Amino acid sequence: MECKKIKAGCESILCSLLLLICPMGVAAIGDTSFSIETQNVAYDEKTDDVIPVVLAADNNYGPQMYITMLSILKNSNADTRYDFYLLVPPDFELRYKNFILELGARHGSKINFIDMGTAFANSSLKKDWPAPAYYRLLIPGLLPNYKKCLYLDTDIIIRHDLTELFNTDLEDCYIAGVKDMPIAMNDAKYLLSINLHNANHYINSGVLVMNLNLMRRDNLQEKFISTAKYGIDGKRALMHHDQDTLNVLCRDRIKFLDLKFNTFPGTLESALNSEGDRRKIQEFYGKKQLRDACNNPVILHFVGAKPWKSHTAMFYDRWWEICRLSPFYEEIFRKYIAYCGSRYNKYNYHRNVILSKLTFGKKRAHYQRKCEEIKKHW
Repeated sequence: MECKKIKAGCESILCSLLLLICPMGVAAIGDTSFSIETQNVAYDEKTDDVIPVVLAADNNYGPQMYITMLSILKNSNADTRYDFYLLVPPDFELRYKNFILELGARHGSKINFIDMGTAFANSSLKKDWPAPAYYRLLIPGLLPNYKKCLYLDTDIIIRHDLTELFNTDLEDCYIAGVKDMPIAMNDAKYLLSINLHNANHYINSGVLVMNLNLMRRDNLQEKFISTAKYGIDGKRALMHHDQDTLNVLCRDRIKFLDLKFNTFPGTLESALNSEGDRRKIQEFYGKKQLRDACNNPVILHFVGAKPWKSHTAMFYDRWWEICRLSPFYEEIFRKYIAYCGSRYNKYNYHRNVILSKLTFGKKRAHYQRKCEEIKKHW
């Protein structure tokens, strides 16, 4: 009955837009009870031909969320349909929502904003880790009409259609992901201490295929919440937060994806610049996986150095190619050049912008060229 009321209410002067948008609301999820209530949710009757993609962000990553979504839609096949479920805090900026809604309408994708209330906002184990990083632990309960879904971080760009990834046969596994070599190599003793007896099976949680049916059947969400809130055995805090939670509770029920589906540019850079590192990476992932990731990665995941902060990040230009197509390009660029050095720094850019508006003729053209030179450099 609730869905019918919503559909009826949508038959208004905004109908043409709302046909492409499926609004969703979720009541506050407090740190004390972690109860979930969904209100005013309208679902399609048929979801088998749609790829549900879940992303999470606060205002610090609103533009990056848009850029990740744009990269998905720009590089998808003509017949691939995506439904986006965006997990955001209550204060998520309206301008970000409006730009994202317009993007979905333009590409025929449904956009579902899920207000996460106070979920994980005051967790004693969270410390400086942002609450949206934990939101993925609640996905099984937030998407009750889906058998599986994709989860993606927002420091990611997609270079190819995601149908192959989504069609991964999960069998009896809870999740599928790519092994996280840096953590497996550097934190092996820690992983052993949290009951992960094979460090080489530890995956990165930035790209996940999630078996929602199986998670719901085994009440995994409640276990996620308890472990995230209280740690291992109710006392041991987790070093890698939500990622440790997923690895600990899904251990032995994880399917491993090829490196091309979650490629760290830093890992590729090490493989290209050091023979010793290349041998280690080949041993860890296999020669074919490394070769495929180098030649044609499906997903680039900028862990560590972010392309909007570091011009040394490998493949940073690929991220900026997508950013230039977004409404946030100038805004991000102005922030980004604060990290520049010498004559390409923030001061010189703004100086040239001002002078280009105060002068005329050849002088104006000169300062405009200076602005473009700085942009081109970065």
